[in-house]
Amino acid sequence: MGSPSRLVASPARGCLSPRLRPTRVRARLPASAGAGHTGHVDDSGTLLVSILLGASFVLGTVALVLGSYLLARRVLHPGQDGDGTAEVVAQVAVRVATLHSLVLGLVYAQELDAYKNLRATLSEEAVAIADVFNDAQRFGGVAMEPVQQGLARYIGLVVEEEWPMLASERRLSPEAWAQWEDVYERLLDLTPTTERERYLADRMRERISTVARFRQLREATSMDRFTVLFWLPALFGLVIVAMAFYIYRPTRTHLVLLSLLGTYSGVILFFIFAFGNPYAAPGKLEPRPFQALLAGEIGERRPPE
Repeated sequence: MGSPSRLVASPARGCLSPRLRPTRVRARLPASAGAGHTGHVDDSGTLLVSILLGASFVLGTVALVLGSYLLARRVLHPGQDGDGTAEVVAQVAVRVATLHSLVLGLVYAQELDAYKNLRATLSEEAVAIADVFNDAQRFGGVAMEPVQQGLARYIGLVVEEEWPMLASERRLSPEAWAQWEDVYERLLDLTPTTERERYLADRMRERISTVARFRQLREATSMDRFTVLFWLPALFGLVIVAMAFYIYRPTRTHLVLLSLLGTYSGVILFFIFAFGNPYAAPGKLEPRPFQALLAGEIGERRPPE
C-alpha cells in the first residue's frame, strides 16, 4: 500500500454537492454503526481516556524530574566555592535544555501538521465519494443503482470496520478494498453513448481513483509512528536537565518550579503521543465526514447486510 512516509493531501476542492448538504442530513446513523464509533457515548469515553492518559503523562514526568533532581542531590557533590562547579552545571544545563526543547518542538509541529493533513484527507475522500454518487445519479440507468449501493456499503465498512483496524492493526480493511474494487469495475464497464454520459463516466472513474489514493494516505499515517528512537532521547534529556538543578537546595519554591517543568514537558509529550495515532484514543480523529454521508441520502441507499 502506501509508503510509511508522511504524504500531504491536496486542499479541499469544495463542499459536498447540494444533494448531500447538512440541511438534508437526517439525525440518525444506521443501527449497525454501533455506539463504539458514533454518538456521545463514544465522545465521552474518548474524553475520559484522554484525561486519564494526560494525567498519567504529567504525573510521570513530574515524578521523573523530581526523582532525577533528588537522586543527583544524593550522588553528586555540589563542589567548593570558586571551583566553577555552578558555572559548568549551568552551561551543560543550557545546552541540553536547548537541544531538548528543539527536538520536542520539531516533533510536536510535525505530528500536528500530519494530524491536520489527515483531517483534510478525510474531507477530500468524502467529497470524492459524494461526487461519484451524484454523478451516478445524473448518469442514470439500471447500472448506476449497484454503484450507489456499493458506495454506501463502502462507507459503512470504513466507519465500522476499517477505523478500528487502522487503530489496532495499522492496515486498511481488505473488505473495504474489495468493495472499492467492485465499484471501480462497474464504472469501467460503463458504455456511454452521448457526450454527457462520456463526461460523467470519465469523471466518476477519475474520482473513484482519487478515493484509492486517499485510502493509501490514511494507511501511511497509521504506519508512521514514533518508537524508542524518539522517546528515549526525549526522556533522557529531561532527566539531564532536572539533574542539573542539584546545586540548588530543595526548597518549596525550587520544588514547585521543577514540578512546573515536569508538567509542561508532560503536556508536550502527551500531545505528541496523542497525535502519533490519530485513529485511537487519546487523539482519535472520528470519521465524521463519512458518518455525515451515511446519515444522508447515501446511507439510505445502503443495502441490508
